[in-house]
Parts: sequence; C-alpha cells; structure tokens
Amino acid sequence: MKDRLLSVARMVPPSKCVADVGADHGRLPVWLVKNDIVERAIVTDISAASLKKAEALIKEYGLEDKIETRVGDGLSVIHPGEVDTVVMAGMGGLLIRDILSRAPQVAASVETFVLQPMKGQSLLRRWLVDNGYMMVDESLARENGKFYEVIVARHGRQYIPEDVYYDIGYMLIKKRDPLLKEFIEHKMAKAAAIIQQLETQGMPDSKKALDEFKRKLESYKEVYLWVTRYDR
Repeated sequence: MKDRLLSVARMVPPSKCVADVGADHGRLPVWLVKNDIVERAIVTDISAASLKKAEALIKEYGLEDKIETRVGDGLSVIHPGEVDTVVMAGMGGLLIRDILSRAPQVAASVETFVLQPMKGQSLLRRWLVDNGYMMVDESLARENGKFYEVIVARHGRQYIPEDVYYDIGYMLIKKRDPLLKEFIEHKMAKAAAIIQQLETQGMPDSKKALDEFKRKLESYKEVYLWVTRYDR
C-alpha cells in the first residue's frame, strides 16, 4: 500500500470487526485481515461499481469468508454493535462529520474511529470535541509531496486549550511526529501566501480574513518555535 493508506492501517487497533466506509478498492481491509490486525471486515461504498474492485481483490486473496461488502451510504448499512472500529479515509472532513451525525446509534456503539480527512481537518477536530469525542492519537503521512493527517478518536470529553490545536493536532505535537516540523513549515508557507494575496487585493471585505490568517500564522510560528526548541 502507498504511504497514505499504510499510515491509516497502522493506526487501526486490534479489532474483532472493522468497517471501512467508502472503501472503494478494498486494499486497506485486505491488509488488516492478512496481517491479523482485525478478525473480520465490512467494506462499504455508496457505489456498487466501486465495490466490484474491492470484491475482486478480496476474491484474489481468498478472503471472502472474512471480508464482506455492502452497498450503502455511510454507516447506514452497519448495525449498532456490529463493529468495534470504523475507518473513514480519503473523504472530506465535513463528509465524515455528516456520516457520524446521521448514524448516532451506530456511532455510539463503536469503540474507535480512524479518520483520514482530505480537507476540513480543523473543522472535523472541532466537531469531534464538541460532540463527545476525544482524539487519542494522530499521525502524519506524506505522499507525492502532500501531507495527510490521520486522527484516532474515541468517545469521551476533551479540552483543547488553544485554537491552533485544531489546525495542528495536539497529539502530533505531544508524540513528536517525525513529519511535524515539515508539516508546520508547510502550513506557515501556505498561510503567508494567502496573507500576501489578500494584502495585494486590498479589498475592504478581505480585512477579516486577512486578520484571521495573520493570527493563524503567528500561532503556527509559536508552535514551531516551541517544537524546534524542544528538539535541540
């Protein structure tokens, strides 16, 4: 598997049954079963055509008795108590939020959520904290020059002291993720580019956004200085 999916797979705890939502090709559940991380897996996707790729891979490895495919939207095809771990990778953070919101009974019965949002990471983190979830682990991966964030969440209460930790996950800082400094450098460069663009535009209605990104950049710099000082 490529780095992004491998980073997700390595965050999945030993489980009796995992649901891979929106799995498409099915490589992740096949890897998890073959490496004895999970006993069984349920692969779901809203597209029957997409699931055919997963079914072909499952058949190729002879895992039909351990991996089941189901066509359906999000967690709608999972029954409460049926799985102990849910994986949602390769989709937007707001879509992950909506999937969890639409299936509260199923979500309440799941022990661990391994989430890899492609965008909207800070919004997803904030939603999780506001809705009875706690982020217990995080990791970074880099593939083709792009950073990917993996969030492991469970039910519980969590206090986030500063808004910057919604943008740069606190667990990434706490565990000193190997890619953390480069990740913060990337976020600082991106914020600086947006600031320059907004300043060039000079539009009155862009002042709020400009001030917001200036605050973000200063927060990123503070975290970066703290991380680099600690590593000396």
